[in-house]
Amino acid sequence: MFGLILFSMSILLTRVISDVPTRLGPVFVEEPPAAVRFAASSGGRVHCAARGQPSPRVAWYADDGSPIVDVPGIRRVYSNGTLEVFPSSAYRDETTLIRCRATNAHGTIVSRDVLLQPVADVNWEVTLTAEAAVAGGVAALQCRAGAAPATPALWYRGDRVLHVDPPTPESRYLVAGNTLLIRDVSTTDAGAYSCLARHHLTALTKRSSPAHLTVLPSSMSSAPQLVATAGEVAVAAGSQFCVPCVAPDYPAPQYTWYREKDGRLQPVEPSAGAWLWSGGAALCFARSSGDITGAWLCKAYNVFGDATAQLRIDVEDTFSVTVSPIVVVAEAGSTVQFNCSSSAAAALRWLHDGTPLSAGDTLELRRVSRAHAGAYQCVARRGRRQEQASAELRLGDSPPELQYTFIEQALRAGASVALRCAALAQPPPHIKWLLDGQPVDHYLAHHRFSISEESSPQGEVVSVLNVTAATAGDGGLYTCRASNPLGAIEHSARLNIYGPPSIRPMGIVRAVAGDNFTLHCPYAGYPISSVTWRRRGGAALGGEDARAGARGAALRLWPARAHDAGHYTCSAAAPSHPTAHRDVEIQVRNPPKISPFMFSSELTEGSSVQVLCGVSSGDKPMYFSWLKDGAPLPPNLQIEEKSLNEFSLLMFPELAARHSGAYTCRVANHAAAVDYTATLSVKVAPSWVTEPLDAAVLVGAPLRLTCAARGHPSPTVTWYRKTEGDGLEGMDNSEKWEVATFSSEWGSNGEGVTSSSGAGSSVISAPAATRALAGRYRCSADNGVGAALVKHVNVSVHEPAHFEPLSDAVRNVSSVRGRSVVLSCLAMGDPPLTVHWTHRGNKLDLDSFRWSVSELRAGGGTRSSLRLAAAERGDAGEYRCHARNHYGRADQLILLHVEEPPEAPQRPRLGGAGSRWVRVSWRARTSPQTRYAALCAPADTPAPAALHTYNMTLDTAPGRRSDSEELELLSARLDGLKPASAYTLRIVATNHVGESPHSEALLFTTLEEAPSASPQSIRVRPINSEELHISWSAPARDTWNGELLGYAVSWREMGPPPEDIEEEGSGEPRVGTAVARGWSSAEMTVAGLRPWARYALAVRAFNRAGPGPPSPTAYATTADGVPSEAPSGVSCVAASARSLRVRWRAPALPQLRGYDVHYAPVHEAPSWSGEGGSAAARVTGGATGEALLQGLHAAANYSVRVRARSAAGAGPPSPPTYCATPHDVPGAPEAIRALPAGVDSVRVTWLPPADTGGQLTHYTVYTRELGKVGGEWTQRVDASGEAAEEMWRDVRGLREHAAYELWVRAASAAGEGPPSRAVSAAPATPIAARISSIGRLVTAALGARVRLRCSALGMPPLARVWSPLPQAHTVTDAGDLVIHKLDVQWAMNYTCAVRNGAGADVTQWAVRALRTPAAPSPRLARADSTALHLAWDPPHDGGAPLLGYTVWWWRAWELPSKSKEIASGDEDAAGRQRRVAGAARGAALRGLACGAPYRVAVRAHNALGASPLSPALTLRTRGDKAKAPSGKECIWANATALRVSLLAWGGRCPVARWSVALRPAGAAPWTHLHADGDVAEVNNLEPGTWYEIRVEAHSPAGDSPALYKAATHTLNGERIGEPIDLPLEARLSAADEQGESYAVWWRGGAAALAGLALALGAAVATLAARRRTAPQTCAHPLYVAQPTHHNGKTVSPPDGSLNEISPYATFSMSEAEGERACGLHVRAARELPLAAPPPRPRLLAHPNDYGCARDSDSESSGSPCAACAAELYRLPAAHMSETLPVGAAESSTEDGSYAAGACAGAARRREAQGRPRARRRDHTRPSPTVRYSPRRSLPREELRSNLL
Repeated sequence: MFGLILFSMSILLTRVISDVPTRLGPVFVEEPPAAVRFAASSGGRVHCAARGQPSPRVAWYADDGSPIVDVPGIRRVYSNGTLEVFPSSAYRDETTLIRCRATNAHGTIVSRDVLLQPVADVNWEVTLTAEAAVAGGVAALQCRAGAAPATPALWYRGDRVLHVDPPTPESRYLVAGNTLLIRDVSTTDAGAYSCLARHHLTALTKRSSPAHLTVLPSSMSSAPQLVATAGEVAVAAGSQFCVPCVAPDYPAPQYTWYREKDGRLQPVEPSAGAWLWSGGAALCFARSSGDITGAWLCKAYNVFGDATAQLRIDVEDTFSVTVSPIVVVAEAGSTVQFNCSSSAAAALRWLHDGTPLSAGDTLELRRVSRAHAGAYQCVARRGRRQEQASAELRLGDSPPELQYTFIEQALRAGASVALRCAALAQPPPHIKWLLDGQPVDHYLAHHRFSISEESSPQGEVVSVLNVTAATAGDGGLYTCRASNPLGAIEHSARLNIYGPPSIRPMGIVRAVAGDNFTLHCPYAGYPISSVTWRRRGGAALGGEDARAGARGAALRLWPARAHDAGHYTCSAAAPSHPTAHRDVEIQVRNPPKISPFMFSSELTEGSSVQVLCGVSSGDKPMYFSWLKDGAPLPPNLQIEEKSLNEFSLLMFPELAARHSGAYTCRVANHAAAVDYTATLSVKVAPSWVTEPLDAAVLVGAPLRLTCAARGHPSPTVTWYRKTEGDGLEGMDNSEKWEVATFSSEWGSNGEGVTSSSGAGSSVISAPAATRALAGRYRCSADNGVGAALVKHVNVSVHEPAHFEPLSDAVRNVSSVRGRSVVLSCLAMGDPPLTVHWTHRGNKLDLDSFRWSVSELRAGGGTRSSLRLAAAERGDAGEYRCHARNHYGRADQLILLHVEEPPEAPQRPRLGGAGSRWVRVSWRARTSPQTRYAALCAPADTPAPAALHTYNMTLDTAPGRRSDSEELELLSARLDGLKPASAYTLRIVATNHVGESPHSEALLFTTLEEAPSASPQSIRVRPINSEELHISWSAPARDTWNGELLGYAVSWREMGPPPEDIEEEGSGEPRVGTAVARGWSSAEMTVAGLRPWARYALAVRAFNRAGPGPPSPTAYATTADGVPSEAPSGVSCVAASARSLRVRWRAPALPQLRGYDVHYAPVHEAPSWSGEGGSAAARVTGGATGEALLQGLHAAANYSVRVRARSAAGAGPPSPPTYCATPHDVPGAPEAIRALPAGVDSVRVTWLPPADTGGQLTHYTVYTRELGKVGGEWTQRVDASGEAAEEMWRDVRGLREHAAYELWVRAASAAGEGPPSRAVSAAPATPIAARISSIGRLVTAALGARVRLRCSALGMPPLARVWSPLPQAHTVTDAGDLVIHKLDVQWAMNYTCAVRNGAGADVTQWAVRALRTPAAPSPRLARADSTALHLAWDPPHDGGAPLLGYTVWWWRAWELPSKSKEIASGDEDAAGRQRRVAGAARGAALRGLACGAPYRVAVRAHNALGASPLSPALTLRTRGDKAKAPSGKECIWANATALRVSLLAWGGRCPVARWSVALRPAGAAPWTHLHADGDVAEVNNLEPGTWYEIRVEAHSPAGDSPALYKAATHTLNGERIGEPIDLPLEARLSAADEQGESYAVWWRGGAAALAGLALALGAAVATLAARRRTAPQTCAHPLYVAQPTHHNGKTVSPPDGSLNEISPYATFSMSEAEGERACGLHVRAARELPLAAPPPRPRLLAHPNDYGCARDSDSESSGSPCAACAAELYRLPAAHMSETLPVGAAESSTEDGSYAAGACAGAARRREAQGRPRARRRDHTRPSPTVRYSPRRSLPREELRSNLL
């Protein structure tokens, strides 16, 4: 009833339409998540979708409200609401807040805040760790992906997917986070596991490397150690998850979980929502919720100790938000209330169409208008989470609202008028037009106006009033009134038409007494000066404050009273027209007044009542009507109504609950209608809605008791429970009841039980019923009306058969064979209980004397005990105790272990071997308590003296059982052995009962290992400035770990190189490694070092497995005694214009004998900037720090360096210091001439001085009469810009025919210099032609402009003639000859002849052209391993002194195609340079690569530029390339790895780079390996498999290829073969398969082709000659490869195939017609390019090792040619690289020689038949020497002559 009242009140407030409306506004179908993380490399998408009518438009907005639009390459917004972010590397780890907005005509909603976060790409890998587990326990494998957001998706065992079912208490496999747990693990579970992790953002999956799970025997007792725990666990609400707590120890630990509550740890009891897996190794939750958030603790313990782990569980609590009502269609002016509720405590706020409103759980909208319509959202924020729900408010039947109106306006008569009015309402409004309060047609004729209307579906109506030919009488107050059933609204404005005033007639007007009344005067015309009102017979009404007065055209009666009734007159006056008047009658009426009435508050159902509605005043007639809850009285209520003139009676014959409500009496008359409302409330006794019934459930099943009743007021429903006891004292039948609250006093039965009591209903709910809930309950419903409703029910809780959990000690029972044992179980449940036992699934035969069962009723259950008299081996295994009753059945597992001493292990085998370990396998019967040990001793030592016991840990799964013996295959690994040692081993098994006999003996040998100790007694001494001698002693024999192959000496320069040494890589300290072969090597010389440098050296011993640790570092300095430091603080000052004083600080070094001060002028030339030439001053005395440099040039810059000197030589120079000498007075002018220039003048001409002493400033000309002493006078002449230019001056003011003496002095900034010689002349008129210019030598650069001045005096006309005249010249008006561009052919003597009528004069000039110097001709003076010493003769200097040389050099092996560029002068083609002083006659290029070819050229420089580059020399430093060892020496193998010792390679030059590749034997692709310079190693290979290994040693000296075939050991450690050196043909095939150019293997190209052609020609010629002279018997068949005898062993080809002699050429002899013929057969191993012909073998590479004589190993056919060829191609593969031709494996300048022909050795063999054949040397063992002398190289011409 109360709910009905509330619902009725809601209808009253909102006046909502009863039918449920359809939602039209937008609703999110897919709301974006709160956080979107995406990978920057893959981008991401955010989806947002909404529905509505019409379909809403979805858009995205930023946090600041700005819309998100498309940005090319960055993002795109799709029309369906999807926002895509494109991949980009420009993203940073910055978050962006965005929102999705959906809009249609009915409103707008916004999504939750979306956090858009790009995640930078990181490289991630997946790793799997597998902790060793104990048999019978729990194994844990953890899969981690680093910091990447990735989780395991799949688990693998081997290569098969491991199927893991959803977690249940019985699951064997369980996934807890990133950990895989395996229960009851056994040796069958051991093996390789891996996991596949999926990246959450990119969906990229990666699989981990396999991890091996080891299962240990259960006999190794230890305290628990937790290996798999979780510190922080964050899960989403509602998810199922598990947290691990695993300790793989023995005895198997027990687990207890605790939870922290109120600061205390409380044990966790298993329940349906939280259960324990495998006894507590994992805690699992069926459905996570916020109440499990908090701290948890796991404890694992056994008899040896315990371990704990703490963790915290954070549940990302989800919550929901609801808004009610969802859709509201309200009437305008009503009140609407929205309620918001959240499933969890959260902050609430409201939005209207996306605009924030207020906060709180209730939103109330009063006086609803159309502006309130739209979508309303309740947004709940809880922490960082945000949820929202929306509702829709639509206006239902609403009163009209005006959308558009007209304004007041004035028009001329005759014009047309259009008034527009628009209104909106529901239902659509009706618009009516009024003129002065009356319908328009009341005053206007129908033909003069028209009204048009248009309406829209939204309820908007537009009405237009058109008036044609308006007159002054048409003016007035026009009103647009819009109305519908819910209300009306109007708008009024005057329409003024120019014309005389007029007033329309007015009828009787009625007013209501007590209400405000206003009447407008209906006047027309325009303009109107005034409108007045007056009461008939009275004065004009006025005053705004009067109750009855007039305000303009409005008459106001506020309020109207009865005496206001009467006649009134309205007057309208105009300025130029008569006043208009009109009368009106006003009547005042009284409204009804209702007397208050009410209903009694004690009315009950079935009683009767009447209520009277009376009127105390009001005009008659009056009309009565009644409403219930705002609506007319329903006829089914059977209410009687009687009305009279002044009252109305409402009668209720029999009240019922439906009569309750609000009753309204409405009275109306002609004045007004009034209402009065009273509330009727009928009380109703309670009655059942849901009557409770008896319930019977099983323990653990859900229980729910519901009790509901109705009545008015709503009854209170309460549950009671009958308590134990016999009733009240003294009352036999009394019962004791209490409210069922299920508080803590109920004990454990209250866990999860809830009881809710309230108005209308009450519920008792228990998720899992317990025995304590059984009993008698009573439900009571009471509202105070009548008797309370009471119902008693009985609740029965039945307990099915089950067992109490057993401890580990009870669940796992152990007994010794032959002893008795008792197994016990306790079955619980409702009686009767039936118990029986089974063994391995079979029911026990209790008739046997060996078994007996006893039962005892105790503790609410039955305890059953099974006794076994004497345990045997067959009695062990699984026992189950079964119990059943009427409500269920259960069983309990107990394991019986019958223990006995183990049997002796059988058939031990070697399962693998390493350097310090072996894996042994054997067969035995196993049990968890059995432990195994190995008794191991060296094979060469008596067992009792060196016997050692190793405890073994099983590491493999059991194999197949034998059908007869039931033995399992076991294996274990032994560590701590010595490398390369032989051992004997026996296995023994033990348990706590005893020890087994020993197994049979197993013999094995461990693998080699790198030496574990370094060489001792390291001593280093310098030999000279570039070599150090190092010696050592071998490490202890027991640290060799195999056979030593040699020693590697590593050296490193300690400091930066001297600055005056220019060499390759001089900016970095140099390092290097040299190798001494053989274990007995004890010394070597390290050459190619830098002079005056300190070095750190260390020695390492190496064997096939690799190098050992380095020795302690030894330090030494080359060339002891040479100063290692340069003087510091070098400074210089000018002592004079011709000298410098140099000072320095001596280095702190003893025994200094003096210093060398090097100085040189600094030159600036087009191709040279810096020092030009060099001079040195030696200062004796070690402590001297000052020197005076004399004889320098004035005003010149000098570079000064100082070097300290000792007995061994000079040390490094100091950094250059630059100084300048000051200016000096110049010398005397070179030449001077004086000639008469007029009657009072003399012309003086002179040349500048040779030594200017700096910049000349001016000259001074001195003049005095000849023969006088003193009296001279001077004239100043400014010096010209050109230092060598001729100077002249006319001295005037002299006396005619008087002789004068003249001389000149030059001046600089330092002052005037000495005078020139004096010349004399007398002024006179010049008659004969004389030349005043001075002829001299003129030097200029080629191409320069030269001017020869020929100034002359004499009586004109003067005729000048120059001879010879160059091709491009000009003779100026002054007579000067200008050569525009000086060429070599015009560098000669020139004559200027001047002639006039009185005489002639001639002067000569010598013109010399200066040019750049000629190119030098360098030559090689000496070659060292790391240096080239060059020498040259000075070239022609081109007329200018040489300033210096630039030495260029290029690495020939890097730029084979750049030779043309170098020859043409492109010295920048990857070249390097060094500057040398002009006085040098050679240079040393240091720091070069050993044995490498270089191209060297020299360029000379003078002041005019640089010479052409000299022809490039191809030079080579001393040394040879690396030499490949045999496979036995350099390859080490085990079952899964191959290792190549790169230190075993020989050669005098270091290797710059290694290329190592591997592939399975056959045609598989090559896999490149990493090589660090010491070893190259590859792992994870297949056991017992042949592989091909290709090794290339790259160095500037040349590339050395080698190809080996080696096999890994089998899993049992057996060798299937020794490493094999593959022949040359296989090397070429290996190179060809990789697409390598022939130039990589055979450099020489055309030279090799020509050499092969010559060799073949010589062979043919020799064979022809022998055919004519010495015919012999030749065999027919060609050569067939046979097994090669090598070191006393027969080595078969690896692939077992047959090959011909050579892929290049073979020889055979045949017999034809009595003559013997020799044939040459040529075939190609593969299709070869023309540029790379087959190579020629060097027959003389080993002249003492291999001859042509036949022996037992000969594989030839018997002919001389075939025999020789067979010897050639039977060379061991280790030396095949040395059979390469000149120009193929080595460059043309390398060492080596070639035989005269393939059959040239036949004669030598015939000569040697009487001598014993030379014994072959063992070429598989390299020489221990490390220093080599160069071999003699045959020039190309000599080689050609030998071949021919």
